[in-house]
Amino acid sequence: MGLAGLVMVVWNKLGHGEVTPLNLALCLLALLSITAATLYQKRFVAPCDVRTANMVQLSAAFVVVLPLALLESESIVLAPSLVGAMAWSVLVLTLGGSSLLYMMIQRGAATRVSSLMYLVPPCTSLLAWLLFDELLTPTVLAGLALTALGVWLVVRAPLVQPTTRKEIPP
Repeated sequence: MGLAGLVMVVWNKLGHGEVTPLNLALCLLALLSITAATLYQKRFVAPCDVRTANMVQLSAAFVVVLPLALLESESIVLAPSLVGAMAWSVLVLTLGGSSLLYMMIQRGAATRVSSLMYLVPPCTSLLAWLLFDELLTPTVLAGLALTALGVWLVVRAPLVQPTTRKEIPP
């Protein structure tokens, strides 16, 4: 359900060249990768300090990105909008988001946590509508609703708690 909703959310972007089959495939690969990593972490990685987990993740990312950054020849102009965007990206999205993800994995079911990733594109569409006046078509709204319904079905509490059978002594 969530995947079908995601396709509906990005469907109108496919025809305008904003979303190509390649970058859509890469987004889906990223979604599957973070889902698999969440399930792996929940099953095989012992709970650890969130700050330590963030440090390990960011150090690994730094090792991968540094050689690519050194290839850049243009200078950076530190405009206020760039500084604001970088501060938001580093502090809120990376540190805040990663910390919340680690805490949710440690405290909850991994399938519930990974299903929340399906809400990113619909939430991005809503923010683009609010901040940049992007059009919300009926297809996008239907996809948003379908994705939200699919995630809700995964994260909601069961209606009936399972009971254990107790033996009645003879």
